Amino acid sequence: MKKLFFIALAKKEVIGIIYRKAVYFFEIMLFAMTICLADILCGCERKEVSTDNGEETVEVIADNGEKTEKKTAFLTFDDGPSCLTEKYLDILDSEGVKATFFVIGQQIEGEYKKTIKREIREGHEIGIHTYTHEADEIYCNCESYYNDVMKVRDKMEKGFNYKPKLVRFPWGSANSYISGYRKNIIERFKEAGLGYADWNVSAEDSVGNPTPDSIMRNIRKDYSKYCEPVLLMHDSGSNKVTLSVLKNIITELKENGYEFDTLSKRSRRNKHENHYH
Repeated sequence: MKKLFFIALAKKEVIGIIYRKAVYFFEIMLFAMTICLADILCGCERKEVSTDNGEETVEVIADNGEKTEKKTAFLTFDDGPSCLTEKYLDILDSEGVKATFFVIGQQIEGEYKKTIKREIREGHEIGIHTYTHEADEIYCNCESYYNDVMKVRDKMEKGFNYKPKLVRFPWGSANSYISGYRKNIIERFKEAGLGYADWNVSAEDSVGNPTPDSIMRNIRKDYSKYCEPVLLMHDSGSNKVTLSVLKNIITELKENGYEFDTLSKRSRRNKHENHYH
């Protein structure tokens, strides 16, 4: 009788083990099926990765197995503020898009002071595009250019309680004016907490006689090459043509899966992809 009892107990233990393994196997299969179903429904997998500036971006693994990065376009405008900048801001506001404005220092006071305040209030970024934009004045030597840029930063800090993070060199950071001191001036800006920003897509809207078609053509031939296109445009008083196609530019970028952000938030992995004018 005692022997039968132990045999029954052993059988019960074996059944219990088999049951627990069956439940565990079922749970694994259910989890795997859930993941597969999610992939089918979503068509892709999202994965958070860190960039070299400490921020996070998103990699998307498409349903064909290829990794594609999150696409973000950066609209930048040089040579403002001007009599047209408020209209640029109206379009950006209506489209829910943030941009970066590289301003000329001698234009940020007086009648355009309210425009700068609006740019800040609405979440756009302001960078420095020198005080005068006169090559002979700003580029005569390293010290002259450094002082010119710092003059604009001081005015932004004192007049608007805003500290710019970026400088854009007139005619780009590879221009021949600074060839003798390029490395030195970039290092001095870095020590002062300023980065510099070029572009990889140019509307060519300050060259010759641009038309709506030429601006769209110039942008289309390059922006799709990049996950992070930096578009160079101008908001000076003479750039009415750019203003007329700005909404079309934004619409096309949105339709092609691009989001928008301010330039200092751009990751640095594409920083050498620059075109200059």
